[in-house]
Amino acid sequence: MEVKQAMDLFLSFLGKESSIPCKVRFWDGSELSFGVGPPSFVIHFKVPDALDAILLDLSIGFGEAYMRGDIEVDGDLGEVMSLAYKEDLFPKFSPRQKTYLYWLNLKHKASLKQTKKDVQAHYDRGNSFYQLWLDKGLNYSCAYSRNVGDSLEQAQLQKIHHTLHKLRLRPGQRLLDIGCGWGSLVMEAVRSCGVRTVGLTLAENQYELGCRRIEKEGLSSEAEIRLQDYREVPDEEQGTYDRIVSIGMFEHVGKENIPGFLKKVAKLLRPKGILLLHTIGRLKPEPMDTWIQKYIFPGGYIPALGETIEAAQDAGMDFLDLEDLRPHYDLTLDRWIERFEANVTQIREVMGEEFIRMWRLYLHGSQRSFRHGTLHVFQLLYSIGRREDWRLIRDN
Repeated sequence: MEVKQAMDLFLSFLGKESSIPCKVRFWDGSELSFGVGPPSFVIHFKVPDALDAILLDLSIGFGEAYMRGDIEVDGDLGEVMSLAYKEDLFPKFSPRQKTYLYWLNLKHKASLKQTKKDVQAHYDRGNSFYQLWLDKGLNYSCAYSRNVGDSLEQAQLQKIHHTLHKLRLRPGQRLLDIGCGWGSLVMEAVRSCGVRTVGLTLAENQYELGCRRIEKEGLSSEAEIRLQDYREVPDEEQGTYDRIVSIGMFEHVGKENIPGFLKKVAKLLRPKGILLLHTIGRLKPEPMDTWIQKYIFPGGYIPALGETIEAAQDAGMDFLDLEDLRPHYDLTLDRWIERFEANVTQIREVMGEEFIRMWRLYLHGSQRSFRHGTLHVFQLLYSIGRREDWRLIRDN
């Protein structure tokens, strides 16, 4: 593509009155400025191929070129993501997106074997990596901030207690945590509520460290973590759990497995048992981001609220409550970005520069998708059978 064509293209998509002031620099040194005031960032297209790629698919094209260094961003990378959402650039730049997503989905049928492979690809990057930027409890999901200035540790512990409070656990009850990560909620449920807990994960690193943490805390008699998929929970455990919680795992189930997941949960719960489902979601179905699906969460699917509610009803569950934690994830990602950048030199030594660029883009893109895009974080509460004794208000 010639520079003149590229400049005309950006002018047609953004116009001079961009919602965020910025500057675009092309491979020959030519520049275009957009918006009013000092630029929040400068995007430098170092080779023509980088611009050609984003015309085919903005997400894949920009993401891969940024990872390679063919696109450089001077300034706030998050504001680049904000501009894409505010100016609705994704459909303008992505005429082949649906075709590419269809190809990706053909490759990732959510069988048990494929699910294990996909989950391990993301979560088994090494415990030491996650320990550098997550909280001390290694909670890799949306925190719960009562105040904007809450620390990450404080907000994640508040999320656990907010969740446990909704479940209304009583001593001696049995709790299943599907997608338990490194086991923080599993252990806190035992300590705070006196329940017996089982956690499930498919990531070997999570399983090994989680088991060591339980043993170190002296909780082995009341808590266990299994390297097991929800589909592998044996039939003899049907109807044996008083409560089931799943935080940040439902996004890995896959669209076609949503009904099966909720039917399995319904079978595992006792009559009047409670499910708390904490998941990223949308208000209506949309395709997955192509770059995220290829590089970050292979096989992932963000469920629409209606899909989840319908499948839960078909599984015989009774709806109790819905809370949207969307602004809390914006704050959580802000804390993660701060910690990631504070440790970027150490991470780069182990993972390399391309990984740094990939993860940085993932964190910033995720934050802006909650701030400006269509993503939400839902906590849905269901019972097996009608609960006439449920409180009128959600108190804390």
